Amino acid sequence: MSAVAESVEFHLPFDASVIMSILAVGMIVLISWLGTRKLRPVPTGAQNVLESILGYICQLADDMVGPAANKFYPLFTMLFFFILVSNLMGLIPGFFSGTSRLSTTVGLALIVFFSTHFFGIKTKGFWGYVKHWFGPVPWWLKPLMFVIEFISELARPLSLAFRLFGNILAKEIILGVLALLIVLFLPSSEIMLKLMSVVPIVLRPCIVLLGILVSVLQAFVFMILSMLYIGGAIQVQEEH
Repeated sequence: MSAVAESVEFHLPFDASVIMSILAVGMIVLISWLGTRKLRPVPTGAQNVLESILGYICQLADDMVGPAANKFYPLFTMLFFFILVSNLMGLIPGFFSGTSRLSTTVGLALIVFFSTHFFGIKTKGFWGYVKHWFGPVPWWLKPLMFVIEFISELARPLSLAFRLFGNILAKEIILGVLALLIVLFLPSSEIMLKLMSVVPIVLRPCIVLLGILVSVLQAFVFMILSMLYIGGAIQVQEEH
């Protein structure tokens, strides 16, 4: 974490990840404005990039959620862009990724968790939604199946939150350690230590590139799992 971020976190009554989240939302608004301020029938530049990404997300939602997918386009696009921008912010000097804080990833996971069950119950009714947890098994196995399914549902937000948190925090720690090694070795008067500083200097750009890849993949994985959970919740009775 940068000195600026530490200072902000010390003086404010709330975690600095809140500020990073607000900045991420601001960047998304700016990107959206740049991509839509001069709309053209044949998209070019930023408009073309945004429309391509949105089109791909909507197509994935249609495939995984089904006919009702259009109701969830805003949710899925919000999750993808917010997580992507938050992940990438940690690569900017003086900033850190809001998603490297468990409070942020838990909040995102809870949005998916409550959305899944809310829309599942809304679509199928309470009993129609809950009874699939008993599974297509003999009646004497249904209580055990219910317990297993219930635990599985509770594990989903934990899995979403900790997967995103762990991957992004690892990226932040590695970049921080490399920066620290450069600061320690480069100013040294000993030739050996100066030579050792070459290793973190060379590795840092590679880790940044890896961090970009991880940031995109984690945003994509989180969004895909959200589609699977919500799609399963509103389609499960039709499958049975």
